[in-house]
Parts: sequence; structure tokens; C-alpha cells
Amino acid sequence: MSADADFDHYVAARWPDMVGGLEDEGVAPDEARLAVAEVLLASRRGWARRVRDEQVDVSLWAEVRERVGLAARPGEPAPHGVRPLDPRDAADPWLGRAEVLRATRRRRGLVRGVAGLVVAAVLAIGWAWWADQPRPPAVREEANPLPVTWYAQGELHLADVVVELPDVEAFVADGTDVAVRLSGGELVRVEPDGEVQPLDEAPPELDEPTPAPAFLPPGRYDVRIQSVPYAEGGWAHLIDSSRRDGNRDTLRQSESGRRALVVCPTVSTCEPPLTIPSADGSVRLR
Repeated sequence: MSADADFDHYVAARWPDMVGGLEDEGVAPDEARLAVAEVLLASRRGWARRVRDEQVDVSLWAEVRERVGLAARPGEPAPHGVRPLDPRDAADPWLGRAEVLRATRRRRGLVRGVAGLVVAAVLAIGWAWWADQPRPPAVREEANPLPVTWYAQGELHLADVVVELPDVEAFVADGTDVAVRLSGGELVRVEPDGEVQPLDEAPPELDEPTPAPAFLPPGRYDVRIQSVPYAEGGWAHLIDSSRRDGNRDTLRQSESGRRALVVCPTVSTCEPPLTIPSADGSVRLR
């Protein structure tokens, strides 16, 4: 006898007893029939193996009870003789309903699987995009010893913070912010707290600095390097003191070049020079 024929004979013989056994334990008639049908349908493909390797009356009854939530009874076979065979209560219609339910579950599982793959792909793309974004520049709190914004050794010194910003080509104060052009041509705006944002258009002063007035450095051998407008009026001048006489120069701290800042509130009045600490010839004011 073929496996399919043996399966059909088993279903016809055991259907009324399995359904009746569930009904006797309080399971609703339709729920009992559908549960038995689903368990039997799931066993059809491997029926020959199950008959060979298992006590199918025991294993199937355990699966049926589990499906409807009844307590397990290990080793108990499906009941016998609890219901007479009723041709009007055949298994085939319920097996058909079970097949439809299984197909629906498969479609839902497929949809969930595809949706999961799509979500995973979107997340992967998003992660790759995020990982590819430039990291925000490092910012540390540090009071500026000078009354102007300055740049040295890859760091932009604002009033209260220092922003790590390599490859600065030029910068200029733009209100409370600082407009910066990087060496690659990118324009950014640095806010007072150090946050860096893209800048669509550079202020005119970034490309065409305001001409500085005449300035006579305080020392005989001092050289003016750069000048920028001072926020409170007047000008701030960056000078190089590397060639000044070490015996008389209070700004000179070693044999290497030193930079100092001279603030001139008016054309004719200037404050004492301020040494820029730990700064070499890379110091800039713009």
C-alpha cells in the first residue's frame, strides 16, 4: 500500500475518535476538527517515515492536544471507539481548510521575510551612509588668552572653546560666528560653542579683507604678519618677535620665533603686546 493510501485509511479510521476525544474534553467542535486536520495535514509528507519510526497514535494525539492547549499526557494514544463513523462528518473539508490556513501562513511568513530583508537592507544602507559621514570636529573648553579669534597647529581658538579644524585656508569673524574656508574649498560656519555647520555663501571679508591702517610695531625688529579689525573698535595686529634683542625683549622666550598680538583701539594708541603662548610661526588671525 502506498504512503498516501495508508494515510487516507488512517485519517478515515481515526478522524471521528480524535475529534470526539477533544470534544469530550471541552474543545469546541469546529476548533477540534480544525486542530486535528492541521496536525494530520502536517504529517502527510513524512507519513511513511512516521509510521516506521513512531507510534503515530501516540505522537499525533500529543500534537493534537498541544495545538488546542490541553495538558500533555506522555505515552497516551488517541482514544478509540468514542464516536461512530459519520459519513456526513468527513475529514476532507477540514483538511481543505487546514491547507488554506497553511498557505496563508506561508504567504504571511514570506511577506514578513521580505519585509525583514528590506528593513535590514535599509538599515545597512543607513549605517553605511552614517559611517561615511565626517565626524564632527573635536571641541574642548578653553578660555582664549587673546581678545580675538586665532588659528594655530590645526586648532581654531574662539572665546571659550578650541575647535580642532585641520586644513583651514582662511577665516574671518562674521558677527558672533566665524566663517571658514577649508583647503578643499568647502565653506563652513563655526558657532561660538564650536559647532560646525555648512556655509552657503562666504562673507565678502573672507576673500577681500578690509585694508589695515599703517602700523609701526613696538620693537625695532618686529614685523607685522597680519591685521584684523578689533570687535570693540580699532585693529589687532599679529607681530613676529623672533628677531628682537633677547636681552630687552620680554616677549621672546626661546631662540625660536615667537608671535605676539598688539591691540590698537585707535590709530595712535596701542596696548602692550600679548605673547601667544606655545605658538610657533603657524599662528594666524585670518
